[in-house]
Amino acid sequence: QVLGEFGDPGMATDIALHNFGIPHEWPEGVEAEATAFGDQVTDGMKQGRKDLRDLPLVTIDGADARDFDDAVFARRQRKGWRLVVAIADVSSYVRPGLALDVEAQERATSVYFPNRVVPMLPEALSNGLCSLKPAEDRLCLACDMTVDEQGKVTRSRFVAAVMHSQARLTYDQVWKHLQGEALPFQDERPGVTESLNDLYALYQVLRKARRQRGAIDFESQEVTFLFNEEGTVTDLAPTQRNDAHKLIEECMILANVEAARFLRESKLPVPFRVHAPPPVLKLESLTEFLRIHGLRPGWSETPTPRDFDRIVAQVRGREDEKLIMAVLLRSQSLAAYRPDNGGHFGLALDAYTHFTSPIRRYPDLLVHRAIHHLIRRGERQDFPYDEAQMDRLCEACSHRSRRAEEAERDVHERLKCLYLAQHIGMSFTGMVSGVTSFGLFVELDHGAISGLVHVTSLPNDYYHFDPVRHRLQGERSGRSYQLADRMTVRVRDVNVTERKIDFEPISG
Repeated sequence: QVLGEFGDPGMATDIALHNFGIPHEWPEGVEAEATAFGDQVTDGMKQGRKDLRDLPLVTIDGADARDFDDAVFARRQRKGWRLVVAIADVSSYVRPGLALDVEAQERATSVYFPNRVVPMLPEALSNGLCSLKPAEDRLCLACDMTVDEQGKVTRSRFVAAVMHSQARLTYDQVWKHLQGEALPFQDERPGVTESLNDLYALYQVLRKARRQRGAIDFESQEVTFLFNEEGTVTDLAPTQRNDAHKLIEECMILANVEAARFLRESKLPVPFRVHAPPPVLKLESLTEFLRIHGLRPGWSETPTPRDFDRIVAQVRGREDEKLIMAVLLRSQSLAAYRPDNGGHFGLALDAYTHFTSPIRRYPDLLVHRAIHHLIRRGERQDFPYDEAQMDRLCEACSHRSRRAEEAERDVHERLKCLYLAQHIGMSFTGMVSGVTSFGLFVELDHGAISGLVHVTSLPNDYYHFDPVRHRLQGERSGRSYQLADRMTVRVRDVNVTERKIDFEPISG
């Protein structure tokens, strides 16, 4: 199949959709089912629900987001906070047996490419009726919590509700507000301002509780792609994260934990999000790697999340921080959906699930169906899934989630190649991120782009490869190259088809 030229705008995404078999066209009847609900919540749908429309709930998302899954509200109380996390009630529209549900199950997740989103649900729902848009009545499933001064949830309940978002805020707007800048509507909606301030105070407590339980605090190393009007990559920049991102993250984790606790007690077959401890083989090579880099692992046999978090704290600010973080991440097990709760190692939690993103993740939709069943006091035999079905669904969702991640990574690598193809002959600084018998992998400081310095490009010598110390050493000169060495390299060649970049050393 001929898709087009490699350099064509959007072609990297088209290739990934084709190569990874990601569904991106709606089968007949799916969009019709989505639009049949209309664009407003009917009075009939609001019946029997808790009315949260007077609560100053707001959404906080990226500037270009359009599918608003979650809204938050906090209020300081005498001994802690009331926190409400309201999530789009997708399950009241997408029901088992509908063509909508069959296709959502097939996709299992929305796929986010730099210049395109392939949604799990048609836009009439994902960006329309289910999205928690400002100044619109919307159905939600809310987790209403009381949190004490130590960040512990002392009471929680789940309610089917109707809400009315009072503002669509961006992370940057909230961060600027928390630093003292006024919101554009601050005088008209004082409840929103008060809630944001209380949310931030609660966030400080939740972060402290996170550190105390020893959750691993990996920093994001994502890259943002910048495009011109024609859709060509013009630059790359580190994705910026501030406390507004982390505030929402902590609120979502808290709601997910409460959902897992609620469901674990019910004994219904549901998808838990399970992250196992690192496998033994990976630990052995990681331990040796850390020792070579002057770090003492704190474990003897079985590491705890706290052991990893201590290492993360030790390397923060070091020149080789990014490299060590990447190696720590690669040593982790892959998280997966399982019908049996196995806890979450990275977050240092006994039980965890995904509740907060049903617009873009099918397991969250399954969790919502279970919660609705429980708050309606439904009979076990009336729940639409048995253990065997849930086991198959968990396996399929795990597979499709990994497929989406691989497709996203594939597009990122192709776009990086297309960007560097415009800069053949130019020099960049970077760090040695991998050493093999045939050369050095260097990750550029700019855009985290990785390429190969082939051993034949190094100064003329016979190089011995030391796999334990991750080093190449020249036999005659004694010159050595090893992990974390700084290098200046020139872009020699780019093969977009194979996603390969060749560098040649200038210095280092």
